[in-house]
Order: sequence, then structure tokens, then C-alpha cells
Amino acid sequence: MAASITLKPTMFFSLSRNLLKQQLIKTTLRNFCASVEAVERDPFPIFLDQNVQQLLHRVTGFDPLKVAGPQKRKLKRPTYKLLTDEELEQDIKKANERLQARLQIPPYMNPRKPKLTPLITDPDLAGFDKSDYVFVDVSFGLHDRKRSVVIRDPQGTLKEASWDVKERMNQIFNPKEGKQYFKPKMFEEQILEKLIADGKYVYILDRACCQFEPDDPDFIRTTHRVYNAINSKKDFDVLRSTRHFGSIAFYLTWNKMIDNLLLDMINRDLLSDAKDLVTLYCIIHPSSSCSQVIKELKDAQPEQIIKAYITTDAKQKPELELSIQAFEDAKRSREKKKTG
Repeated sequence: MAASITLKPTMFFSLSRNLLKQQLIKTTLRNFCASVEAVERDPFPIFLDQNVQQLLHRVTGFDPLKVAGPQKRKLKRPTYKLLTDEELEQDIKKANERLQARLQIPPYMNPRKPKLTPLITDPDLAGFDKSDYVFVDVSFGLHDRKRSVVIRDPQGTLKEASWDVKERMNQIFNPKEGKQYFKPKMFEEQILEKLIADGKYVYILDRACCQFEPDDPDFIRTTHRVYNAINSKKDFDVLRSTRHFGSIAFYLTWNKMIDNLLLDMINRDLLSDAKDLVTLYCIIHPSSSCSQVIKELKDAQPEQIIKAYITTDAKQKPELELSIQAFEDAKRSREKKKTG
């Protein structure tokens, strides 16, 4: 005789509840692991990759007039030279190399961690004085980040100086042009917001590069605030052909926010730059759907690479599809005029 099993409604609901709990726990753990991985992931090694640097420099562009720009300098008497064509080409090449050096991209780094570990505690020195004693290694030729700066506090503890104290000591013994001893008020939130509203993006970013180290939390806060403002207002052309365009391109790509920049590149007929931006996206996010699709493409044209991103990871698909369609229509019309 076959045995029969009867499930009561209360038993069914308890089983469903347990399954839902298990699913919720799995989802929570998966999201937690993903968030921890995103936080702990270090962008600096990826930023230094040779392929990444080449892509960033290509999308930056090179407009000699914009790179040279108007600069406030004391007037000097002009000098005139009589040159052959070869000498003129060599001088132009050297001038372009000097201008290219101005497009060096500021490093993209995670915020540095505070130094809190004491080196040694000497009870015999406790209460010797009410002030801290700062000791600085002033050896010639040391890089500021490698220069030792330690503090002996009134409790007799010898510890490494905080980043703020170390930078102020470095500014005393090895002053840098353009850097102030204390943080300028322009980086305070209210004044910074006003400068951003006035569109002084390049001025803010230049001053931040002079004042802060690239892993300084104030540098990261300031630059990211400017990048987000530019992205929301779509003012990308202001930074094009400056040293900061590669930084904003890397920032947007790292945070999967390239849609506005990609749309701007397509609308300006900068399709090679748009292709490089998507390629950069695939390097930084190798497990993305876009990266998997592009790996299967062989000898792909820029339009195919851009469309692969639009169909997979794009957040603004309608706008990007219309933009790439308009580009292709304009391209076909130009080809017809040439053949006609």
C-alpha cells in the first residue's frame, strides 16, 4: 500500500519562508562581496598600464593653441631666427614635445590611509615638555613622500607624523611653487561650489594639482566634485586638450558613467575617441557584458565596438542609438556626394 504525505498550509508557508530567507541571504552576501571588491580594488596599477595610458592620451587630443594657451609672463623682446626647412621642422617638433609634457595626466589613486602606528614609547621622556617635537630628515635628494618625519609627543611616544604635518614640513624645507602652507579657502565647500557654478573647472583642477598629492582626500574630493559637475552639464570640451581630460575619462570609466562622454564624442564626429573610450571600459571592467561581446569580434570597425557597448552596458540606449544612427546617415550622405 502506497504511503501518502499530506502537507499542511502552515508547513508550506514555513518552507516558502525559509526558501525566501535563504535566497535573501545569498543575494545580500553576493552584493556585500561585490561592494567590498569595488572598495578594495586599487585603480592605480590599472591607471599605470601602458595600454591605458595610450588610450587616455589619444582621447585627450592635442590642440597646440589650447595647450600653449595665454600665460601671464613678463614681456620680453622677441627673437628672430633664420632657419632652413629642416631646422624649422626640428624646432616645431621640439616645441610639440614641450607641449606634450604639459598633458601629463594626474594619477588616479585611492585615498591614502592615516598613519597611526607608534614607533616606540619612552616613559622617561613623559612630561618633559608640553609641546610636540617634530624631527625631519632633510637629506638632499629625497623625494617628499619618502622623507622621514616623526613626532615625539609629551607622553614620550615617538610616532610617524600625520600626512598633514609631513606635507607642511616638506613645504618648509622643500617649498613647491604654487603650493601654499595652509589649504586655500577656495577648496572649502561653499567657495568651491561657486567656482564650479562659474565654470572655472580648469582653474580648480590646476590649483588642486599644485596644492595636494593625488592620494590626498581633499584632492580626490575636489576633483571628483568637478568631474561630476562637468558630466552633469556635459561640458567635456572645456577639458579637451588639457592634462585633466584623461583623468575625467578614467574616472567616468572606472565608475561606469561613460554614456554622456560617449554621446559627446559621437556628436562631435570623434568616433575613434569613442572607440578608445569603449576599449578602455573593457580593460577596466573585463567581466562586463560589453567586454565579453567585443572579445568575439574580429577586425571590428569603431561603429561595431560602440554598438556593442550600447546594446549591452549603456544606460542611455535611446540617445546613443539615435546619435550613432545620425552619424552613419551623415557618413552615407557624404559618400554619396563623393561618388555622385
